[in-house]
Amino acid sequence: MDTSQWLKKKVMDYKRFVMTLLIMSTYLYIGTLISLYEYATKAYLFLYPVIGTALLTAFIMTLKIRKWKRQLVED
Repeated sequence: MDTSQWLKKKVMDYKRFVMTLLIMSTYLYIGTLISLYEYATKAYLFLYPVIGTALLTAFIMTLKIRKWKRQLVED
């Protein structure tokens, strides 16, 4: 397998993982809203760092995907 094919597969894999992180973050955020308004607990505060980390990771991976796509176009 040549480098461009390997890079295309890696970009597709990263895209799927970014979507997974975004979906997970959405579910966790909805869970915090339910916890906040339905049960009136402070448990939602523990989920905010997890949500933030997942979103930050998704953002960094998106930047890497852009960089690799530019590299594919140049080749």
